[in-house]
Amino acid sequence: MKSKSTILLLMLILLSSCDFMLTRNWADKKLRNRLVGDWELIIEEDKGSADLPPPLYSRIPDGMSITLDSIDLYLGFFGEQLDTVSQQFRRKYLGSKLPYKTIQDSIFVRNPIGGKRIFKWKFVDLKHDTLHLTIKGEEILKYKRRKVLDDSSTSFDQVIYSSSGCYGSCPILDISIDNKGYVLFQGEGYVEHLGFFSSKLDVPTKSYIFNKFKQAIPPYLQDEYFANRTDAETITTTFVKSGKIVKTVSNYGKEGPKELIWAYTAIANIYSRIALSSIPADEPFYPKLHYFVFKKGDYFLPLEKSESFYLWTELRKSRKTTQQFVPIYDLSFSPNYTYWGADPNENRVHKYTIKSIATNGKMYKFDFEGGNTITYDLGYDFIDRNFKGVNFSNLNSL
Repeated sequence: MKSKSTILLLMLILLSSCDFMLTRNWADKKLRNRLVGDWELIIEEDKGSADLPPPLYSRIPDGMSITLDSIDLYLGFFGEQLDTVSQQFRRKYLGSKLPYKTIQDSIFVRNPIGGKRIFKWKFVDLKHDTLHLTIKGEEILKYKRRKVLDDSSTSFDQVIYSSSGCYGSCPILDISIDNKGYVLFQGEGYVEHLGFFSSKLDVPTKSYIFNKFKQAIPPYLQDEYFANRTDAETITTTFVKSGKIVKTVSNYGKEGPKELIWAYTAIANIYSRIALSSIPADEPFYPKLHYFVFKKGDYFLPLEKSESFYLWTELRKSRKTTQQFVPIYDLSFSPNYTYWGADPNENRVHKYTIKSIATNGKMYKFDFEGGNTITYDLGYDFIDRNFKGVNFSNLNSL
């Protein structure tokens, strides 16, 4: 009799336990369903300069997308890695998506640095598309639901991102990504990979980066954003549609719409998450810490850093030829005046020393010391397609 009572008690405990687990699982799923969406932090006071790097593991993201099992932090998360060349620690991008769990009203995430599951937020409520969370009950975080633009319309099919460096160790790089996922990358300084490289993104990664920029609505971005402070970096972004530059944005100090800053994070760090194939530095010739400048008599057209790298990517695709042509412009290089430090990539040297570059906009003849020349046929006039006469400045008016 005692044995039957024990079995009955155990069965009741088991049933209660199962009922409790079902109730908890239902409550956890209900909470996750309420969290799902795209969220933007409601900032009620100045949180500091946007030019500062994101913290290694941000507790207060200013934007995020939540699914049933992961959180995408728009500014990403970073660790530290020892640079074997400089013997200094450098920030290392670890991605943007984190898995998470919900237990009652608490949200737990797995820290990418160390892998331990740590407490992140506590759910307070969701009212009228405003999400309230707390950090250990100390601070109420308010997020409003973001309206994400339809991904069906495309205002560009190639994006080129360039960063100039700053007074310090800001990354100096160029990266071009087209709508097929092809990548061309140059690491000039303070990045994990120095030199020229190529790669190919898978479709989800390419789409993720393109969609980030689409949310910034490139046609409506200003041509220039400028922060009223010194020693910051300049980021230039060029958008190309059907082989034509449709927009270039210059951004000193990471000003401008949040969507643009979020897109910067997506593209600027992708090189560290993909396999790269090295490209010789002289194919075609492109010096470190310099940009292209077209000159015609007393008039000149300096290209932005991203526009210069775009021209380089186009020259790389063009065919070599021995055809003669009548030059219209001299193509030279202007220094990177934003970055004032020492050469952070001293080991990169050119096979040839450049003397001059002559072009008619379509043909480009590189003349090197020692008598060696290489002529590239772009197949179209780069100036006529992408610029107008008003884009040239008169040297005598400076």
